[in-house]
Amino acid sequence: MTTTPHPKPVDPATLTEKAAARDAARADSTRIIERYQAHEPVSRIAADYGVNPDWLALRLVEWGIHRRHRHEAHALRRPAGHVFRGRTKRRTTAEVRDAQAKFTANRDDISARYLAGASVTGLAREYQVAPTWIAERLDDWGVPRRKRPVPTQAHDTTVPPH
Repeated sequence: MTTTPHPKPVDPATLTEKAAARDAARADSTRIIERYQAHEPVSRIAADYGVNPDWLALRLVEWGIHRRHRHEAHALRRPAGHVFRGRTKRRTTAEVRDAQAKFTANRDDISARYLAGASVTGLAREYQVAPTWIAERLDDWGVPRRKRPVPTQAHDTTVPPH
């Protein structure tokens, strides 16, 4: 009987590193339990110790810790507004009005550019105003609006007759 070699040999150093990470996690079990009971996700704790989250979850059960159900873990998640808060600088009302005034001051140029093919979205990015606000201004100024482009079919979806 011949055995085939393993298709992807595993580096012994990697196995040693994994074993050392697991040993470190086992040795620090009280701190891991404290973090988990403080509602920190298993995935984050596992990443800090360099171990697999599934392996750590099994250790928690082994150590007699009640695992949170998915709905409990979901309830602990921060709302999306909290996660993204602070990543972009919020503008003051005065800054928004200044941007709108700059847009309005360039009425003729903007109307000509839009009629030449510039998109509302591109103009909104350039002047840092909302696309809906620009659309309203174009309507107020009597600039004829373009229809949204119709997506083209990549291929014919009709079934040929047999």
